[in-house]
Amino acid sequence: MLRIERNVIRDLPNGQISELEQAGKMPKEKTSKHVKCDVLFDDNSSGIFTAGDRVTGTIELHLTKIKKVRGVCLLISGYSAVFWEAKVPDGPKNKKVKAQFKGREDFIKKKLYLAGSENGAGIQLPPNQIRYQFDFTIPPAAPTSMEGKYGHVRYLLQVTLERPWKFDHNFQQPFTVVCQSDLNQSNEVLCIPTKAEGMITFYCGFCRSRPLMVSATTPKSGYAPGETIELEVFVQNSSKVAVSEIEIKFQKILKFTSQTRVIAQTQIPKEENNLQYEVLEVRKIPTIEGENDARFVENIVVGPIPSSETTHSRIVAVGYELALVVKPQASTKRIKLNIPITIGQIPLAGSAMPYSISGGLQKLNDTLNEHSSAPPAYEA
Repeated sequence: MLRIERNVIRDLPNGQISELEQAGKMPKEKTSKHVKCDVLFDDNSSGIFTAGDRVTGTIELHLTKIKKVRGVCLLISGYSAVFWEAKVPDGPKNKKVKAQFKGREDFIKKKLYLAGSENGAGIQLPPNQIRYQFDFTIPPAAPTSMEGKYGHVRYLLQVTLERPWKFDHNFQQPFTVVCQSDLNQSNEVLCIPTKAEGMITFYCGFCRSRPLMVSATTPKSGYAPGETIELEVFVQNSSKVAVSEIEIKFQKILKFTSQTRVIAQTQIPKEENNLQYEVLEVRKIPTIEGENDARFVENIVVGPIPSSETTHSRIVAVGYELALVVKPQASTKRIKLNIPITIGQIPLAGSAMPYSISGGLQKLNDTLNEHSSAPPAYEA
């Protein structure tokens, strides 16, 4: 076993690790049949951590022949990144051209030399099993890992055998971070009833009908996984037009915010938002005849989903809502109602204790691993 005599750890200035800066992507792994690497977390085989946790573990290198390297380093990376393309008006006559919108925010960016140094002459690693210990702390305000269409929040460990005279050997290990949001610490009032309502009328020639009014109410707006959202829908249909259907969606809203816009070679600061909706559950209320009132209660159980996050990252936000669409019969008119829902892992005081969300977090971790998969190894 090689004994580590010196560890150098520091925050990396912007641009120091260029491979981490390219659209939020890590470099492709370049491995060798003569080198294998295992990253083992202490007492945590799942690789799922809570923001603020201290993370310790062991890196095991398995070499079948002597390797000369400048150093063995560990890159610890936690960041959010956004990217999408869209056509925007620009230039003469505001002709539409393709633009790229992107942004990046780092929460963890450190480089730890386990052996050798950045400016060293080089060392030889013997054909053997070599172990290195690592130790770092996840920032308490680090956001939850997530993957979206226009961006993501990722956490990665990368072990690199640096060889400036030849390609480096890179080994990546993603891990998952979860923010344990406490609904009782929210700046919003989440324990009082929330209501949304709307009204429309219909015309037959010059005559206007009596109104169709719909309201939706929840007893509170803050929930934890395992709790039930009790949605009450009241329909007061004074018109003669029947309601063919009321569609209710419990959905996640991912909001991505760019920092720069790039057209050709020109880059300017530009904040632009892009939304992604993910429907978690759909309920439908059937026909309600004209000149009729009706009341419905829909109980929606909150599954193992991540917390709402609107403050931990400036460029990626996660929210939830109940979205209702009231569809009158033989009419293009719609009543659209939205009730914001805040999700946290620690429920409001007096609420029933939520169930474990480990299954959902494991699914999140598996998704992260899929996005961080490496190509097959090749020979050095």
